[in-house]
Amino acid sequence: MQKTRFTKFSHVSRAIYKGGIFRTSIASLTFAFTGCAQSIPDGPVTAPTTEAKAVNQRVIDKNGCGPTSLMNAYRFGSPAWHVGYDKLGANIDSTNKQKFTDLVNRFGIHISRHNGMVRWDKRNGISTPDLCDMANDYQRSRRTNLPQLSVYTHFNPSDEANVTLLQDVHKKLRNSMLKGFPPILTIKRFTQRSMGGFLIWKQVHGHFVTLYEIPGRIAPEATSFKIKYVDPWGGRILTGTVKIPEQSFYAIDSTLSKNLKFRKSPTLVVDFPHSSLGRHLIRKGERNVAILASSITP
Repeated sequence: MQKTRFTKFSHVSRAIYKGGIFRTSIASLTFAFTGCAQSIPDGPVTAPTTEAKAVNQRVIDKNGCGPTSLMNAYRFGSPAWHVGYDKLGANIDSTNKQKFTDLVNRFGIHISRHNGMVRWDKRNGISTPDLCDMANDYQRSRRTNLPQLSVYTHFNPSDEANVTLLQDVHKKLRNSMLKGFPPILTIKRFTQRSMGGFLIWKQVHGHFVTLYEIPGRIAPEATSFKIKYVDPWGGRILTGTVKIPEQSFYAIDSTLSKNLKFRKSPTLVVDFPHSSLGRHLIRKGERNVAILASSITP
């Protein structure tokens, strides 16, 4: 589960490689994580380690979708990213639960620099910026030599969701996959609810999943694209759709540090028919929508 409280974070953060963080050379990093210039396939782009077994949060922690999705990104990523999974726990043979516990107990207990609260807790889970910070702290502390991860908002900076936004999001997610890291997607559900005699939009649920497959190309005029994703709730590979919204709604970009306000149809929506995504929290007759809020990528 993802925390629903608003977080303070820059609109778009970029990975910055500072001297001393990585012991390997820039040349070796370029080879290890990007390889030679890659062509864009006409068919699907699939997670580099397709045979990996997904970590199932249901047998670990009901609110552990964030740390579990990070573990799945390490497992399904290219061999260079496997060290992220291997260095969790006391040793390489630690169980998934032991690795999860190591991650949240050592790096999730720190106070968030975004909201002043603990990064991860069993009741509320973790926010997207805190998940990214936790991952980067872990990677540095364990000397994994992995690139820094960053949060990218998928809210349109000015207008409503449109074809250009769909193309940009597709390119961002696909390129991360081509470079060896399956992006971690932040999914949120908003509903229009009657409160105090007024109809207002509010967030009722947040969830993390890991991208498994995305089309290599989409048509310039496309209004949607199909994906496969690893849902940590059950550890299953499922199919869904990312698309431009057909009906209006209101949502807020909680990765912003200021100007926190609800905007009309500002981002893409998802149709994940095989994942709950908080549907049980929707009251009869309420309008609701599941959105692609942001992603974590190198």
